[in-house]
This record gives sequence, structure tokens and C-alpha cells, in this order.
Amino acid sequence: MAVPGAPVSLSRRRLLRLGGIGAAAVVLDAWAGGRRLATAPAAKALTGRDWSRLAKQLSGHLSLPSSPSYGTDLELYDPRFDVVHPAGIAFCANKFDVARCVSFAREHRLALAPRSGGHSYGGYSTTTGLVIDLGKMSSILVRVDDRSAVIGAGASLIDVYSSLAAQGVSIPAGSCPTVGIAGLALGGGIGVLGRMFGLTCDHITRLELVTAAGDIVQASPATNPDLYWACRGGGGGNFGVVTKFEFATFPVMPLHLFSLDWPWASSAALLPAWLEWVSSAPHEMWSNLSFAATPGYAEPTAHVGGVWAGGTSGAQVEISKLISAVGQPSAWSLAENDFKRAMFIEAGCEDLSQVECHLAGTGPGGELPRSVLLAKSDMINGPLSTSGVDAVLKGIRQRQAEGAGGSVLFDSWGGAIGRVPVSATAFVHRRAIASAQYLAEFGPAASPAALAAARSWLEEWYASLRPYMSGEAYQNYIDPQLPDWAHAYYGSNLPRLEQVKARWDPDNVFHFAQSIPLAPLPRSSTSSR
Repeated sequence: MAVPGAPVSLSRRRLLRLGGIGAAAVVLDAWAGGRRLATAPAAKALTGRDWSRLAKQLSGHLSLPSSPSYGTDLELYDPRFDVVHPAGIAFCANKFDVARCVSFAREHRLALAPRSGGHSYGGYSTTTGLVIDLGKMSSILVRVDDRSAVIGAGASLIDVYSSLAAQGVSIPAGSCPTVGIAGLALGGGIGVLGRMFGLTCDHITRLELVTAAGDIVQASPATNPDLYWACRGGGGGNFGVVTKFEFATFPVMPLHLFSLDWPWASSAALLPAWLEWVSSAPHEMWSNLSFAATPGYAEPTAHVGGVWAGGTSGAQVEISKLISAVGQPSAWSLAENDFKRAMFIEAGCEDLSQVECHLAGTGPGGELPRSVLLAKSDMINGPLSTSGVDAVLKGIRQRQAEGAGGSVLFDSWGGAIGRVPVSATAFVHRRAIASAQYLAEFGPAASPAALAAARSWLEEWYASLRPYMSGEAYQNYIDPQLPDWAHAYYGSNLPRLEQVKARWDPDNVFHFAQSIPLAPLPRSSTSSR
């Protein structure tokens, strides 16, 4: 049922694109994705015979620079990383393929990179060594006895939502349809039902993974509990290559989606009112708030969206509280959808089929474009001061004045996320009431000058916000430019993560620019408070 008012249908994905721009000739502005064996000698020179031997051992297939499909096979979500050319890309069909690839990389001292959806903001899903692609390992089934979901590590989020909903269940997860379940779940996994059901990682009951030694092991509360703890929020690619997840599910239900727009003049009142509103909201409600600089618009935009897991009257009551605090919006809508339809809308795929809601070029029928995304993040643990609110809005005003696109997107946390003790999983950000993601998104072709200007704007804006923010950052919004990143991502859980790393990967096989270190890193003098 739609509530009268000027209807607004802006998915999270479209909100990101609202502040996006496109130009020509993409370049890699700051790739930190090279992986290496930190304690090993340089890689051995591999021959065609070596690669042929690996190819014959795989049930999947191996793509090499000489392969006809190599130019497409190497692509991640972000075109900036197309300049990274792996020595080989193994499309693994099962856990034994993964184990053979890890052993091969160790034998030849090759850097390796697991790849699920390929969405790492830092390009850490690729390497000049061996990429272990998990896309073929994408099976999704629901057990009859306990309704748990068994999901292959390469499954895309839109396929997870679709397959589970068809069987009347789901898991709390994110909005981007082409994100791989492994990267999402291992780093935490926030989404529109997080306040009601918790993070994606909170629903993991068991994992299967290949260790740095090439062994296939299980991790659960009773089996390798330290590895199980670390893989629930400790970040992807740190402790092994996860090949399969088991998740506890919940029954699906209809969801109300709501959308409200305010004029930019209301922004100074909207941000603190929204933070207070989501802090005290029932767990059935999730919301996001975005401010976006948009080329061609007279002023930036201010938008609130959200999901309500209850009846229409309850949604109206909650929304009216925000309107009372801020003033009447210029446009708003409220409508009920079945669960699957709601997830497609949040993914920006309301007019697409499941097949079409995949990246173009990755399979028959996919229609979604790749994009360049520059981003930084903060965790917000309490109200922002007046000066903090002004600093947030000043960055958007500056970008609008430049005639360029950019945005900040706040997601509400709390509820079930905050009820889990900080030390119960590796995910440390349990006090947060919201996260902030600062963004500049571009089309698949973006000029070097546009990228450089956007990067400069983001870094200056982010620096101006340091006095008002917590100093924490979300590890799934991984940021190659972030100082003191290990403490920002993992906080008080970092020492235990280092212990798990030392036990399961003492040779640092799974190493990249921001992988869990084997020993404590020095604190940066320029880190956030």
C-alpha cells in the first residue's frame, strides 16, 4: 500500500549514483593490491609446463595471459584495477581445486588473492600472482531439518536473496547485488535488517576453508573455535580461503520501504535529528541518510530512506517522529513489498530480473555496469556536535560548488548489532549508532584529472572531520589511504586476531597491504583519536 505524497523511489544503489560522474580514460590512482609472501624469497620463474600441470589438476579451469578470455577474466568491479595482470586466474570448481592452488602458490612462492565478488575498494581481490576465483562455487541450499543455509563462497548477493526467499527464509546482508557472500560476511556484513537480526557474520554457524598449509578444515564453535571467531568480522583473505558457509536463517516477511526528501536548507536540522531518531528507533526499523552534491542541480540533495519490518501504522508512527523534528519533507513515500521485491528495490534492480541483476560481461544477461568508487568511512558512536554537523555539510557544499559529484551515506546501526558483546566475534564496532561512508563514484571511464580531484576532495574533507569522529572505520569499506588502519578496523580485537594469524598463517601466505599483521604495527602519529 502506498501512502499519499509525492512518491520517491531511490534505491541505495541509485543514491550512490546520484553523486556520480563519468568522463574518459580510466587510470589506477592508488593501487595497493599487490600481494606477496612477506617472509619468502622472490617468486620462482614459472614455465608453461608448471602452469599446464596446475591446469590438469583442476576440475575448474585456468586462465592465463594467452587465454582468449583473459582480458575479461581479470576484471574486478572497479575498472581502475584492470591494469593489474595476474600470472594466472584459477576458476575453482570445488574445495580441492582451491587447496591445489594454495599449494601451487606456496611451492612457486607466488602471491595469491582469493576472489569472491571482486568488490574490494583497495583492489585486494587481485594480484600479479595467482587469483583464486570462487565464482563457480556458488551453490545455495536450505536444509529441511533446521532451515539453515549452506552457501558457496562465490555466490552473489542477489542470488542468495533470490534463492533463499524462494524457500521462505533469508539472512541479514547488504544491498549491492553483485557483492560476493564471502567478502561481505567475513568483514561483518551490514544491511537493511541489521538492527533486527544483526550482521551477516553473526549468522555464520560453520565455515569450510583452505588454510595456508593447503589443508581443508572446518571452523565452528566446537571445531577450531579461534578460526571461527576470527572469520566473523576479521576481514576477507586473512586466514585462509573460505569455500563454504553455513548460516542460521530467519523467515521472510513483507517489508515497508520508505523514502523522504528535504530541501538542502533543512540539512543542518536533519542530520542531528536523524542520528537521535535512529538511536531510539525500534529494532524493526533501519534507515539511511544521504547528502549528495550533484552536477546540474541548483543545490545538494538531502534524502532519507529505510525499511520497516512491521505494519503500515507502525511505520507511519516512526516516520512522523522524524518529520516532527525536522519539518515537512518536500516529497515522501511509503509502500509495502514482499521480501524478495524489497531486496531487489534496495539493490537498484526493481526493473530487472535476477539474471539481469548481474554485472554485464560476467555471464549471459547481466546488465549492471562496473564503476569506479573512491570511498572512506567512519563509525559514529554518539551525537555529532554542531561543529561536526557543519563539517559534514561543508564537504558537500564544497563539492557542489565545484560542479562535481560526491556524497556521504549514513547507515543506522544499533539494535541486534549492539547486543553482541565486543569480544564475542572479531567484529569490534558494536557501539556504533551509525556508519558514514564518504563517496565519489564514476562511470567505467573516468579521466585522471577527475579521479585526482575527487581523491583530493575526499582526503581533505575526511581530515576536517577527524576532531568529531570516533577514529573507527568499517573494514568492508577498506581504505588504502587510511593511517593506523589496523586499529581503526579492529580496535581491541586486533591482538587476538594477530594471535590467530600467527597460528594459522605463520609464513604470511595470505598477505596484502592491509592484511592482519603477524606482529603489532606501530601506531600512526596522524591517526584519528
